[in-house]
Order: sequence, then structure tokens, then C-alpha cells
Amino acid sequence: MAHHPDSHELYDWPEYGPKNPAISNLVWRLAHDRGMRVVEIELIIERALRDELAKGQGDVTADARDQNSPR
Repeated sequence: MAHHPDSHELYDWPEYGPKNPAISNLVWRLAHDRGMRVVEIELIIERALRDELAKGQGDVTADARDQNSPR
């Protein structure tokens, strides 16, 4: 894989999550204000990221079989 300027942050993401506190605040609000479960919120995030990828790559639905995807 080619070097990315944010490689360190990308490798840390699964363990430490996003550095942007606004994301944590939004997740907290969805959980508490709407009573959503974390798995529901993660599905929203995943859908938004897949939609963004689809803009430039066509179909990314096959990636849903990725081992990191919630079942």
C-alpha cells in the first residue's frame, strides 16, 4: 500500500477512533437524544462512507463482505 500522509492516524483509528470531537458529540447526541444503539449509528457512518466511495468508484457493495463490517 502506498504511503499516506495520515498513515499513523489511519492505523490508530480502529483502536482510538476519530480525533474530531464533533464526531463523538454527534454520536453521543444520536444515542441519547434518539435512543439509538451504537450499532445503528455505526451503520449510518458506514453508509455515508460507502456513498462517498461510490461517487468515484462505482459499486462498493461487494466490500460489505469485509470482515470488519457489522453483521
